[in-house]
Amino acid sequence: MVRRVDPRYSNNMIDAHVLDRTGGPEDAVVDEILSLADNEQLSVMLPHSVQREIQHPNTPQYVKQRAAGLLFTVPVQLTSGERDQHRKIREILQGNAKPGKHDSDAYHVVEASKYGGYFITNDRRILDKAPEIDRILQIMIVTPSEFLHMYRRCEKQYPQ
Repeated sequence: MVRRVDPRYSNNMIDAHVLDRTGGPEDAVVDEILSLADNEQLSVMLPHSVQREIQHPNTPQYVKQRAAGLLFTVPVQLTSGERDQHRKIREILQGNAKPGKHDSDAYHVVEASKYGGYFITNDRRILDKAPEIDRILQIMIVTPSEFLHMYRRCEKQYPQ
């Protein structure tokens, strides 16, 4: 069963790496998503857990500037069920990688799932595991292009 949530009426979380400039077509898509958020056409937030990544000295200044205009979620304690989910998502994302390497990514996704809607990322490891993660968290993990496509489809199908 495919769940479709109208991105105009959901909480949409973005991974900090989405704010990176890659020189590819996704840059323009991310700019458009952020413009829609600036014009209050949709809600875009960053999970509070990405703040440390954004504040890191190696994070490009333009990423810090783009993030400064967005809302961050508020840190809250995980419930015991959410801690179990986090453990499962950590195991899924770790795969053959060094233990602990993808713990923060797992936390970002678990945190985003608390708010519903979409988790927008360009992280291949997360995207490749999206169906498995969705079965546990019921969160739609998409690329910026996929997200914008869903936004445009809902905009056309259900005009305001």
